[in-house]
Amino acid sequence: MWKIGKNNTAKITVKKGFTLIEVLCSIVVFSLLFMAALCIQVSAVKVKNYNQGVNRCTLIMEYVKNNIEYNFSYEDVLNLYEKGRVYLNCDELKVENMEKIKVYNSFSDVKPEKEPYIILNVTEGEVLKINLQFCRKIYGNIKVDKCEFYKGNYKR
Repeated sequence: MWKIGKNNTAKITVKKGFTLIEVLCSIVVFSLLFMAALCIQVSAVKVKNYNQGVNRCTLIMEYVKNNIEYNFSYEDVLNLYEKGRVYLNCDELKVENMEKIKVYNSFSDVKPEKEPYIILNVTEGEVLKINLQFCRKIYGNIKVDKCEFYKGNYKR
């Protein structure tokens, strides 16, 4: 751009555009915003996986509890407990095919090497106090969920 000075001389003025520092600063700001969004997405995926795992464990525990409560007799529960078949490996229990698996036959006397598994505890008497402990590993720590219910010695 030409500009005329005081003594009628023409001067060329140069308009400065973006400098390299301004471009680098804008890249840094964009990178920070992108990294923040990426961290939020990763956290959301972790929370989603955790919730799916908790939901799966809850469904398995409820299925085993209902199966013992409604499909086992008083003698079946005592048989399992007296024979030491108190461990149920939950690796083979999938939500999709739970109804095909016979829970009574799935109990064993050998503690599974890895989580998740269920431990059956029974307090004997006229009415059995049944305590199920669901052991699972979350973020490297073993968490135990407990469920307690009663089964009486009565005929339907």
